[in-house]
Amino acid sequence: MSFFDRLANGLGTLLGVLVDTTVQVISGIKRGYDAYKRQGGVTGAEVVDEIARKKDRLRSVNDEIMHLRNQHMSSGSLNDRARKRWEDLRAEREQLLSELNEGKEVRAAEKIIETEGVIDKVEIDLETTHVLQYNAFADTLGKQCRVCGRPMKLQWKRDLSVAEPKDFYWGCTGWYVQQGGRRACTHTEQLQRNDYGLMTDTTAPEFSMTAEEFSIILTDKGTEKIIDTRLNDLKSDLISGHRGVELATCPVHGENMVLRKKQNATGLLDAYFLACPYWRPNNAGCTFIEKLKSGSQLAALLKSETGRGVL
Repeated sequence: MSFFDRLANGLGTLLGVLVDTTVQVISGIKRGYDAYKRQGGVTGAEVVDEIARKKDRLRSVNDEIMHLRNQHMSSGSLNDRARKRWEDLRAEREQLLSELNEGKEVRAAEKIIETEGVIDKVEIDLETTHVLQYNAFADTLGKQCRVCGRPMKLQWKRDLSVAEPKDFYWGCTGWYVQQGGRRACTHTEQLQRNDYGLMTDTTAPEFSMTAEEFSIILTDKGTEKIIDTRLNDLKSDLISGHRGVELATCPVHGENMVLRKKQNATGLLDAYFLACPYWRPNNAGCTFIEKLKSGSQLAALLKSETGRGVL
């Protein structure tokens, strides 16, 4: 099953659309979606319920895997029965992740169809790199590492206040997976020309200005304080609801990422990050984190979770 012949994400954005028109692309997605429904594929509230059930099972599988991992680390070995159980659980997790990705694809297609009236085409250049950063927040569907097969994420040089198109690249999420003291995969790919063409909802106020103008607004102390307060409130709401961030998942464990705040941060763009629920300081758990180092990422996070970005 696939509705997309290009990359997509849960924010309702398509990447790699320099040539096609919006009408052509959305019409293709509608045809695929309608065919999927005719074949009995679950959609709407049904797919939401199915995703929730599979996430519950995934959480149980991950908990048991982590228990066996900790047991192995403390004793140095596992008996044959425990090793077999570990292998079976990991195989089940891979199957669940595959099924959950299919559910994400259905929801992404529905999001695009629901918002087709406000989707516009954007070609990324020096003035619109913040649009690309905005869409780096959500999981990307359809971008796999050609070396190891893991999902890849959009990255850029995080020490830049305003990134240029040439500063972006695809990074394999295997970089965050430790295997015998080494990273499982370090493969990266430069963005291709087609990657600079997006179709996205451009009604967000952040998109009505250039990347530089947006960066200047974020340096205002009053604005920083308001955004920080809203992020703290969101963090508290997620904790009290025992929820993670809906559109970003750990590629290793498949669960929604948790919004966290650093101690002794040097500023707003150094304060927040997303971490796997099994993350622990000092590499004591899963090492996958997503640093929220741009105002665009904060805007996308707030928009997806509260309905309003930073402006």
